[in-house]
Amino acid sequence: MTKRVLKKVSTPFEQFRPDGAIVMINLVDPQFSTLRVFLDAVTEAGLPHFCVANKIDLVDEGELRRVADALGEEVTPTSMTRGVGIDLVEARIRQSFSPGDRIAVLGVFNSGKTSLIARLTGETLAISTLPGTTLEFEAHPYGAYTLIDTVGQVIDVSKPMMVSVDLSGCTTRREKLARVLRQDAEGILATLETALPSLEQVVEVLRRAIDTGHKVVATGAGASALVAMEMAGQGTETGVPILVFTNNFADAQPVTFAKGLGEEEAGLARYMMTAVNPGDVVVGISASGGTGFVYDALAKARVKGATTVAITENVDTPLGHAADYVIKSNAKPEGPSSSKIQVAHLAIVHALLITLADERGITADESIALMMPEPVATKKMGIK
Repeated sequence: MTKRVLKKVSTPFEQFRPDGAIVMINLVDPQFSTLRVFLDAVTEAGLPHFCVANKIDLVDEGELRRVADALGEEVTPTSMTRGVGIDLVEARIRQSFSPGDRIAVLGVFNSGKTSLIARLTGETLAISTLPGTTLEFEAHPYGAYTLIDTVGQVIDVSKPMMVSVDLSGCTTRREKLARVLRQDAEGILATLETALPSLEQVVEVLRRAIDTGHKVVATGAGASALVAMEMAGQGTETGVPILVFTNNFADAQPVTFAKGLGEEEAGLARYMMTAVNPGDVVVGISASGGTGFVYDALAKARVKGATTVAITENVDTPLGHAADYVIKSNAKPEGPSSSKIQVAHLAIVHALLITLADERGITADESIALMMPEPVATKKMGIK
């Protein structure tokens, strides 16, 4: 629990007195809207900066140019895993900054911030694909400079509530309500481009699985658990054979007599696998893509011969890597609240199941019949 809280607490990078900034970009999942927040921050602070694009070895040649054009910035191509372009970064540091400067390394998680610092300084640092590996700002000496590692989350601590919608400038309650609704809708619209191609494929995957006698299993934690339960509910209403597993009510499951309820408990993922057969479809929902038992469940399901689907905001994560199909939302940037992402994921699930029901020929009468209570005769009280 402590780690989950800590990764959602941030300090403005200005408090670390940076003299410049390096903005890291994950070419596999650039997340332009969040990157622009980082770029706006360094521009507003008047800091010299340059952009470094990581994972050039995992994308095609045109992706670098597309990212540079979208950001309006010159971008230095690198691969932290292979050590490609490190000499170019070192040259840019000498060109852009003065000896003694403190340089903030900014960017979303999994963009390679800590990896870059490790490459430059030779230090052995904690590096993984899990979101939130770096939980606090850390200074690292590098020759005549100091590199400042940062958390990969955008949080504006100047706001009284660190939520996903900025209500500054709203003077009435109606204006605040309207802005929240409008930005939720904008998050859904922004998700159209990223989600539609995979949604089309997943509709066919689900239809084929159901037609051949297989089922769907949905899972998530926290806000994503609510999305998973909504998926199971709407799936049941439209005749989809579907089960749902979350850690919200995990204490109702026998696994918890021996295991914990938290996101880090692999036993919950293993317990879920008793319900998964080859040919089933397992859908893992996680805004971050780093929820432990959820991505572990997808990895285990794949080994069992099930098809795996991720619904997430972040592709280059353990959840994305464990999925055969990734449906990506695009509702960022936001702080510790995942409200806009949750709304986008609910929209994704609704689009998926409503389209699936239509293509399977489920009529309104059939759907209503599936929603109606089905009483079954039972014993009278006191009769054993």
